[in-house]
Amino acid sequence: MKQINYNKELEKEREKLNRLADEAMEKGIPLNQDKAFMEQNRKVDELVVKVQREKEKRRRNQQER
Repeated sequence: MKQINYNKELEKEREKLNRLADEAMEKGIPLNQDKAFMEQNRKVDELVVKVQREKEKRRRNQQER
């Protein structure tokens, strides 16, 4: 169940990241200098780690069966 929630949240946060990237590029701001973009990027990275950990946890549980 957590996996589904993480995936939906990840999709939503990636969309926000893409919007921020578009806005920064339109303003001519390098992405690594845009604080809002970098903060959102870290948030997306953290969610990716959570998704990967859940996948690994589920894989291990299935191997034990």
